[in-house]
Amino acid sequence: MMRILQILIIILFTCRTLYSYDIEGRLLDERWLPVPGISVSITNGGAVSTDEKGYFRLSTGKMPYNLFIHDEAGSIGVLYHRMTILNPEIFLFGTVSSKNIHTEFVKVDFLPIPPGRNSVIKFLSDEVFNSPDIYASAGEKTKLITIEYPSYLNSINGRIVYLEKSQSKYEKYSERPVILSKGFYPQNIIFDSSAYYTTPITSYINIYLPPGDFSSKGFKVYADFLSLHRNAEILLNTTEGDLISTRVMVPQNMQLGYRLKVTGYGYQKAGLGFENYNYTYPGSALYLSKEEPPSLVTPQNKYYSVNNNTLFTYEWGSGSGIYIVHFHGFDPVGDFYLVTLDRTIKAPMNMSGGVLKGKEYSWQVMKYLSYISIDDFTKPRRFANDLGYKAILYSELFTFKTW
Repeated sequence: MMRILQILIIILFTCRTLYSYDIEGRLLDERWLPVPGISVSITNGGAVSTDEKGYFRLSTGKMPYNLFIHDEAGSIGVLYHRMTILNPEIFLFGTVSSKNIHTEFVKVDFLPIPPGRNSVIKFLSDEVFNSPDIYASAGEKTKLITIEYPSYLNSINGRIVYLEKSQSKYEKYSERPVILSKGFYPQNIIFDSSAYYTTPITSYINIYLPPGDFSSKGFKVYADFLSLHRNAEILLNTTEGDLISTRVMVPQNMQLGYRLKVTGYGYQKAGLGFENYNYTYPGSALYLSKEEPPSLVTPQNKYYSVNNNTLFTYEWGSGSGIYIVHFHGFDPVGDFYLVTLDRTIKAPMNMSGGVLKGKEYSWQVMKYLSYISIDDFTKPRRFANDLGYKAILYSELFTFKTW
């Protein structure tokens, strides 16, 4: 009898090992900052809340599985469809989280900027942070910059970078290390001597824009620092217009190793358009490609009789990738995002976990290139750009009403 009982225990343990999967993931907002206190539930499993670092752990007895993220306070739901990855890094779309985020201010003093010049000042770190580019023009000699980082960190290490240019070349570069600690205010960084500066070598890149009839078209050029956090980039140039080609001035070198990231975009009516991401180096020529966004098929725009049997369908668009379908409810306000490879969706209101509960809605499809699966899109990565070329394609925005 004891022998039989032992065998049964072994069988039960083996079955659990074979058919139970532990999922350990992390939830981030659209700035790559962790989002705590958000409900995450899984197919054939339970629900948990993300911890202060955005991490969660769940078990499921089914593969593939679905993950549903619900921000009740923000009326946002995100459903990740048919995943098999055990350690996903997922996003709460439509969110810039202020939960458990600490903000510090740093006053930066520098030599007065001469006429005909301007500068960009930026905080950079290899830790989790967010900080905007701050621009200074001729005559200015002080700026206040803002740094946000998760409140579970008592301090954050980084550097303040100063880059000054004229119309014809880059004139000055400098950086100063800084440690930001909670409650230590104000912090002051001073570039008060010419000994702090070096002169970057000036280089150029030639950018060729795609032809086409766009209501707006252009690009942005960033210095992208691979060894630092994914938010560690400096905007070097913004150009918009119906151009064929143009030459952009860039620094040849900095003390920090970097490459150039070029974001090209083109938009037409009702949100239809694309953004693509390209990586290059000083002295190169870059041809920005035109992308074909997915097109909405059914239901037709302004369709007023949607019910649970209505099929939402759309065409591929160019390239291989995954789809993020965004449904927005107007009254009450709610946003539901479906991350999927399918191009046919039925009853999105039922899938939204109660987020969508009104009568009037809009919907739009975004296609993310060049991912081959949801697992590929959600795999943890140190850099936001470690897959190389990517793009986001936007369909038109359609509206509809339910019964």
